[in-house]
Amino acid sequence: MKTPIQYNPALCFITLLTLLSFGTSARALDKPIDPCKAPQNTMEINECAKLELTKKDKELNAAYQALMQRLEPNGKFDDTDYINVKKSLVESQKNWMKYRDADCKAKYTLHEQGTIRGIVHLSCLKEKTEKRTKELLEWDKI
Repeated sequence: MKTPIQYNPALCFITLLTLLSFGTSARALDKPIDPCKAPQNTMEINECAKLELTKKDKELNAAYQALMQRLEPNGKFDDTDYINVKKSLVESQKNWMKYRDADCKAKYTLHEQGTIRGIVHLSCLKEKTEKRTKELLEWDKI
């Protein structure tokens, strides 16, 4: 003998919410979410900062590569020791990266008990990277 299904309002409500959440999730999969558009929480703020830092790192690398290409003899009578200039620049860039990472890590450590630590760290890296990019763009200018 079959038992009749009883109406349970709470179960109906939970089922409705579940179905609605599937619909929302499916729509969310249709287009990528841009965390920089309107960050709603710490994770999205940090994700946006990571994306911005990646962009700034690419700009830094482009400026560095362009500078290295400019450090070539400027004619027959240019007796500048470009090999040593480049070696020194490579070494200074490595040291700068160590400094940047250590300094920003110190800021992270200062705030490691709070949720702001990630954005403080990423903002520090981004600011220092922007400054270094500008330095490299102007490095060989008189």
